[in-house]
Amino acid sequence: MRAFAVVVLTALSLGANAAATSAPSRNGLIAFARCCGFPGTGIYVIAPDGSGQRRLFQPKGDDAALWSAWSPDGTQIAFTPGAPRGGLWVMQANGARPHRITAGKGEPGSPSWSGNGSRLVFSDSGSRAAFYDLYMVRADGSGLRRVTSTVANESSPAWARDGRQIVYVRERDLWRMRPDGTGQRLLLRDAQSPSWSPGGTHLAFVRDSNPWIASRSGAGAKRVARVSTSFLAWSPDGQWLVTAAADRGDLMLIRTDGSRIRRLTHENGWFHASPSWQRIDN
Repeated sequence: MRAFAVVVLTALSLGANAAATSAPSRNGLIAFARCCGFPGTGIYVIAPDGSGQRRLFQPKGDDAALWSAWSPDGTQIAFTPGAPRGGLWVMQANGARPHRITAGKGEPGSPSWSGNGSRLVFSDSGSRAAFYDLYMVRADGSGLRRVTSTVANESSPAWARDGRQIVYVRERDLWRMRPDGTGQRLLLRDAQSPSWSPGGTHLAFVRDSNPWIASRSGAGAKRVARVSTSFLAWSPDGQWLVTAAADRGDLMLIRTDGSRIRRLTHENGWFHASPSWQRIDN
C-alpha cells in the first residue's frame, strides 16, 4: 500500500466554515462508487467514522459508469448503473426498490437533485455523440429536456439548495446558469467537480488535482490542502470535505480549513469516485 503524504496549508481566510454551518443539519452516510474488480465493484455507503461500509448496488460488470447522489431529504439515492441497464435510476437509502426513472439519451452521469427534491439535472451524451449536454427530468421520470446545447462537453452539475443556480463543468472550467438554462456564464477557470456548501455561500471544487474553496461568486479561491483529488463533496454540517483521488486510493476526509485530514476507507487498491453526503435535518 503506497505511502500517504499530504501537506496541510494554512487555514483559509474565507470564513467558509462559519458561512457553511448556518444550515442545522447533521452528517449522515457517504455514498460512493467503487471499482474495478468483480465482484467488489458497486455503489457503497459508509459512516463518516469509517464504520458500517456496505454495498447497496452491484452492476453487471466491473467497469460500469457508476454515479450516486443523495436526495435533499436523505431518503433516496439517484444513481447510474452503467451498461447494460443504462439510464438514470433511484433507490431507497438502504438500496431497496431500485427503479429507472429515465432511459436518458445515451450515457447519463453525474446526477444532482434540486433543493426541493422534485427534479434532477444530469449529464448525457444524447444524440450529439461528440458532446455531453445537461438534461433535466422530474423525479417521477416525466418532463425530460435538454438545458445546454453548446459545442462543448458539459458535466458534473451541482444544483444550489436554494434552487436558483446550477454550477457545472464546461470542458475544464466552471460555469453557472439558471435552472431553465438561461444566464450561462463563466464562473471559475481550471476547475472541476463543484460542490455547494450547505448554506449555499461557497463552492468547493478541484483545481490542479487539489481541493479548493471559493465564494459563491467565484472570488477568494483558496486551496484547502495538497491532496490528490478528482471528486469531492461538502458535508451537511459544513465542516468537512470528502475527496476521492483520480487513481487508485482511499476516500479522505478534510476539514474545510485544512487543519485536519484523515483516511475514511482502507482499501487503497480500489478506485473510488462520486462521493455524496447524506443530509440529516435536526
